[in-house]
Amino acid sequence: MNWTESRDVVVVGSGNGGLAAALCLYEMGVKDVLVIESSDQAGETSALSGGGVWIPGNPYAEAEGIQDSYEDALAYVLATDPEGTVPREMIETYLKNAPKMLRFLHARTRMRYRSLAHYPDYFSTLPGSRPGHRSIEPEPVNITKLRRRGQYLRDHHPILKMLGRVPMTQTEAHSFNVQAPGWRLLAAKLLAQYVLDLPQRLRTHRSRRATCGSAGVARLLWSMEDRKLALDLKSEMVDLVVERGEVTGIIVKTEGRQRAIQCRRGVVLASGGFEHNQQMRETYLPAPTHTSWTTTHKGNCGAPIEIAKRHGARLARMQGAWWVPTFRVPGIPYPYPSIMEKSYPGSIVVEKGGKRVANESMNYQMYVRECHRLHQAGTDTSRLWIIFDADFRRKYIVSPILTSKLMPDWRIPKSYFDEAFLSKADTLEELALKVGIDVAGLAATVERFNRFAAAGKDEEFGRGDSEYDRYYADPTVKPNPCLAPIGRGPFYAVRIHLGEFGTNGGLDIDTNAQVRNEQGEAIRGLYATGNCAASILPAYPGPGSTLGPAMTFAYQAAKHISGAALAE
Repeated sequence: MNWTESRDVVVVGSGNGGLAAALCLYEMGVKDVLVIESSDQAGETSALSGGGVWIPGNPYAEAEGIQDSYEDALAYVLATDPEGTVPREMIETYLKNAPKMLRFLHARTRMRYRSLAHYPDYFSTLPGSRPGHRSIEPEPVNITKLRRRGQYLRDHHPILKMLGRVPMTQTEAHSFNVQAPGWRLLAAKLLAQYVLDLPQRLRTHRSRRATCGSAGVARLLWSMEDRKLALDLKSEMVDLVVERGEVTGIIVKTEGRQRAIQCRRGVVLASGGFEHNQQMRETYLPAPTHTSWTTTHKGNCGAPIEIAKRHGARLARMQGAWWVPTFRVPGIPYPYPSIMEKSYPGSIVVEKGGKRVANESMNYQMYVRECHRLHQAGTDTSRLWIIFDADFRRKYIVSPILTSKLMPDWRIPKSYFDEAFLSKADTLEELALKVGIDVAGLAATVERFNRFAAAGKDEEFGRGDSEYDRYYADPTVKPNPCLAPIGRGPFYAVRIHLGEFGTNGGLDIDTNAQVRNEQGEAIRGLYATGNCAASILPAYPGPGSTLGPAMTFAYQAAKHISGAALAE
């Protein structure tokens, strides 16, 4: 090859996995590392996410005196994947090394997390589950500390900002959404901090405070800045260079200029999945599926997966994604995940026949999986609506629609009242006719649901029976905090879709994050982590099951490349 430049390692992707890989490599002695990012901002989907990391036995929980068990965690994860779709050695590698990765980065970089004490595992009825402390979220950070790289940090998803301006932590957002004691004072405090930050307000509407996924990426970028590690934006991976079965370099296009970069010690693919590639979605994912339903960074089109496949890489678990219902808000570039709205008491989700399809309070991953299963069995779940009444509207937020006390109907943007998003009518019959739901079917469903609410027992789907169901609920509602009647007009319908936080099928990797070929052998010089790699926790056992493996297998790749096998 006629190389234009040479590096020890090139990392493709600037999300948590990519930045963690670069930092781990540096700290393990591999200093000449370049991170490339195809867009003009750093952070990819990691920055748009809630930023949670699911790691049993993590040091932040231990610091609060919480004891966890590796054996319990293993039993729990295996129970979430009863078909054994992931090799046991991969799960064991994750559970053993994830806490080590956190200690390594905490000791050497700006990474800092807080334990989420009350966010339960998603399958809280399975053996080995825990009611909290397995998920952690990044500590907020002042982005001006990033110096020049702060301007390149991808901003939060709109759902993570109060009034579209003020970033919230996961804990703060939960307090607001369930209107926990003290939420008004907390909101006033955050809003005052934002408004009174006059130097920042004179420069930009963007807060200097980063939270959630944006804070996680910011802390990694801050650490990159400390080490003067190179990050090239607007730099797209075009091809790999493979010589005698070994990856020796990478072809990159930077703003129209092609670069042939020799990689003396390897290439780490840490990009997103293929969410914005409709052809790949239709090839691999269950129906219904569409690029407009995903919450992810628009550059995730699966190119690294396809390039590696052309060079003999094996793919695995391509039918999977980090599923979540979403709704498309007019004028907002990213769909909103619908996590809380369908779980609050006084709402149901129905298909065009007016029937409920599943337990609305179950974890979002399994809810969409159940909708896919029903669709394949003959129930059309391509058109779904959240139905609620005036009482629900008065009490709960349907992002970005605040409660009717804070945002009366006349203040809702007129563009929102579109069949593709929000519909309103004085009666259930009128609402059904307006959006195309069977009138008799909806009436029968609401009448039956109201009986369940009065009795406190959902005899159809068991809503409210599990600990996770009750996380996004209203403890003031009795006898079941997940069930309240639907009866006082006007009535509302919000259209939802079967979206995702990202696809999770991709390159098949081993315990060192080395990409395997079709024969199951490691391809020398090629590593992968994040959503371009086949998922380690496809059932999504808890909040942060995406970023945890992405960072852990970045750590595994760095150990293998550097030879620092005992790094902790």
